[in-house]
Amino acid sequence: MTSFTPLSRTLRLRQADRPSPSPRKRRLAWILLLAATALPIRALAADIEGPKVSVIAATAQVLEQSVLVVGTIVARETTLVNTDLSGARIVSIAAEEGDLVSRGQVLATLDTSRIDVELQQNDAQAASAAAQLGQASSALDNAMISQEEAEADLIRAQKLVPKGLMSQEALEQRQKALARAEVSVRASRQAVQSAEAAIKTVAAARKDIELRLSYTRIVAPSAGRIIHRSAKVGATASSSSEQLFIIANDDQFELEAEIPQAQFDVVPVGAVAHVRLDDNREGLTSAVRFVAPALADRTRLGRARIALPPGLTAPIGALASARIQIGSSKGIFLPASAIVGTGEEPSIKILRDNRIERKPVLLGWRQAGFIQIRSGVNEGDLVVAKAGGFLEAGEQAVPIVVQADASLSQGN
Repeated sequence: MTSFTPLSRTLRLRQADRPSPSPRKRRLAWILLLAATALPIRALAADIEGPKVSVIAATAQVLEQSVLVVGTIVARETTLVNTDLSGARIVSIAAEEGDLVSRGQVLATLDTSRIDVELQQNDAQAASAAAQLGQASSALDNAMISQEEAEADLIRAQKLVPKGLMSQEALEQRQKALARAEVSVRASRQAVQSAEAAIKTVAAARKDIELRLSYTRIVAPSAGRIIHRSAKVGATASSSSEQLFIIANDDQFELEAEIPQAQFDVVPVGAVAHVRLDDNREGLTSAVRFVAPALADRTRLGRARIALPPGLTAPIGALASARIQIGSSKGIFLPASAIVGTGEEPSIKILRDNRIERKPVLLGWRQAGFIQIRSGVNEGDLVVAKAGGFLEAGEQAVPIVVQADASLSQGN
């Protein structure tokens, strides 16, 4: 919806800056004005036969254009808080809806009894793997000593055989002994590698257990205000169930407003918006932060977000309204009752030479019961206030000049 300030009010403000005439001159001016306006109208009313009709003198006025929107209070951005640990019971709740929380703050804790048992089992497995590694290392050391002895025996045999001091058969036995020692060394090294791998496996399992243990402390991933809590003591947590907490990031809220399709294109990002909550509080001034690029499929309504100041204690989902300023323009504005048919061929009825005439018009902005006339009416035309009456074109009528509702300038 839109609002405007009548040009007549602007003229009166400008005239207020001029020197004030004397009381005598003011009385003379009023007498001349009555002589020029009221007396001829009374004479017409006395001399012309026909029904009386209320008319409005078309005058140019300044339109302060604005769009009135309604919507609900929403969080600007939200963080969903859940747990990746399924099957554990919630044992304590440390935060409630409405609380301000910092990043990393504990919101709830889960039962750790099963994970504690797994930690104990892992400790035992780590000790066993360490013992196996020690045994394998000792076996490797023995195998390497045996290999060194076999190599020394073989070298001595190779020196004695050419001198006839040792038989060829003895040499072959020493060669086979060295081969067996080498095989034993390789097997011992593999046993050591297997024991080391077992230790790494146990360590990785411990990291997994510790990670799941950390999941038992449900913490806030971002700072903000808790706007929803479904977590309950005794309930079983699950990563696939409803979010345990919802946080409004940085305690920032906005008015998510719906905009009619006819006014959607004229609302820019950054436009000044005067927001009023439906709790009798004073309004606040903000700006349009975001305008959705598309209309809703079913309602054909646009969507805009108006930022609200930090710390605003308005409940999520509360109704609010805002008047978005989109500029001003000058033109002739008539009450909607003066328009005949606001569809494809709208028209007005004017009184010219005390006879009714019908004139087609081009309509513009509509607000608070008034419609902008872009073309089809001239300043000074006497427009029938209620065009839907019984008078038709060509009929004679007596004009009764009435005032248009100047409260439109206040956006009422």
